[in-house]
Amino acid sequence: MMRRVAASGFLLLGLGLVALGCPKKVPEPLSPPGRITIMHTNDLHGHYLPERADWLTGEPEIGGFVRMEQEVRAIRTERGRDNTLLLDGGDILTGTPLTAIKEEGAWGTPMLRFMEAVGYDAWAVGNHEFDRGLDNIGLLSSKAPFAVLSANVRAKGGKSPLLPNQGYSRVFTVNGLRVGVIGATTDSLRSLVSPADWARMDTIPANDALRAEVSALDPQTDVIIALTHLGVDADKKLAAGVPGIDLIVGGHSHTRLTAAVKQGDTWIVQAGSYGRSLGVVELDISNDAVVAFHYELRDLVLDTATVEADPSLVGLAEHYRTNIDTLYGEELGKAPGKLDKEYAHESALGRWISDALRVTTHSDVGIYNGGGLRSEIVAGVVTRRHLFECFPFENAVLTFTLRGDQIVSLVLKNIAADLDGKHGFLPLGGVTWSWRDKAGAPEIASLSVAGQPIDLSRTYTAASTSYIVEQGQKHLGFVPADAVPAGLNDFEAALQYARQAGFSDSGQKRGVRVE
Repeated sequence: MMRRVAASGFLLLGLGLVALGCPKKVPEPLSPPGRITIMHTNDLHGHYLPERADWLTGEPEIGGFVRMEQEVRAIRTERGRDNTLLLDGGDILTGTPLTAIKEEGAWGTPMLRFMEAVGYDAWAVGNHEFDRGLDNIGLLSSKAPFAVLSANVRAKGGKSPLLPNQGYSRVFTVNGLRVGVIGATTDSLRSLVSPADWARMDTIPANDALRAEVSALDPQTDVIIALTHLGVDADKKLAAGVPGIDLIVGGHSHTRLTAAVKQGDTWIVQAGSYGRSLGVVELDISNDAVVAFHYELRDLVLDTATVEADPSLVGLAEHYRTNIDTLYGEELGKAPGKLDKEYAHESALGRWISDALRVTTHSDVGIYNGGGLRSEIVAGVVTRRHLFECFPFENAVLTFTLRGDQIVSLVLKNIAADLDGKHGFLPLGGVTWSWRDKAGAPEIASLSVAGQPIDLSRTYTAASTSYIVEQGQKHLGFVPADAVPAGLNDFEAALQYARQAGFSDSGQKRGVRVE
């Protein structure tokens, strides 16, 4: 990066005061010259109240916007408001009923109101911001009272920003230093938005977009921050591939980095998910370089706040809690045990929802996606809200046919996902299988559909979601040509099944390895 000396104006100002004979002493800043504090969150997903922290003893509920604002205000009081930035690494939408509330013409507007009350300075566009469609995120972007950043999400043709109020980057003045913040959105966006929305937009590779922005910002900044929704692994590749980034504030992978990762000259941080923790970075900058770095991930335990709660924010949270409890407070039954979720492996919740799709549509096979499982059902009373937080996307359920050999392919895909632990597992309702390792490759030993050995010559009926069907080649290995709407969405199917079958799970795995 180019070398810049930012302190010279400071010295001249001090000399000018002496020459004028000014008797007043200039107040000491709350943070010394050259020091800035970056606070950050990511993957809030509509979680505005305290949420269960399963990594803490006793799994207490922590965080929420009221507690977050207390921590942010305490830090700003200690270090000076003008010496801090508060950033979010994307995915503010989809996860709780709050993001299913439509206000001012857009779903998710309440999240903007909470973030405004806490005092965010910038927000990176995440993939889940598109869950309610491109027009909805466009409206949200136009209403955001803080910077909306993504350098690689573009309008069709790739030459201009996609969203109203979207910038590729923004330069902030923090404690007299010029801080460039560049946004980035996952390179997988094409496979995560609807085909109709993708037809109206483009992306360019995040590394290419960041490289161009770093080059443009370098002459006019003292420090450069990438605010990304890429995931930790992609952040490491970004740091290795794009020189000149001092700090990457990440999101997308929901990673609780209790210690910062250093890749070359770049520091990488991420704060978990759901507003339960606040990342706090302290940087000392001198001569266009980071000369001191300190990071901590603060779990927002409720009884550890050092300042009183903001009454207006308490009122805002209570307003939405009351409204949501009215709509989603219905008790659906009791879960005798935990229904856990997994992305790359079979899980109890995956078995439950795949059965829900199968039973409510009277199909042979139910197909869901591991990434669509957003929360877990814990033992005890289960309300409509709990169920919504497990299946918040409200994707339409579609029915279609598939051949026996296509079921075999899905089972092999699941075995591969289970083995590598990196790719999405497709929970299959009505299907059981066993497999063995043969010469280093999986071989199916048995495979049944609806309790009967599979008939490779038969055509079976299946039910899945619009998300899976629209991206059929990616998820299924084929695009169903005969898919038709079943007349309900996945949350409605879950509701219907819960009332019919409850929340029990036998614990019996559907896919097992044998010798």
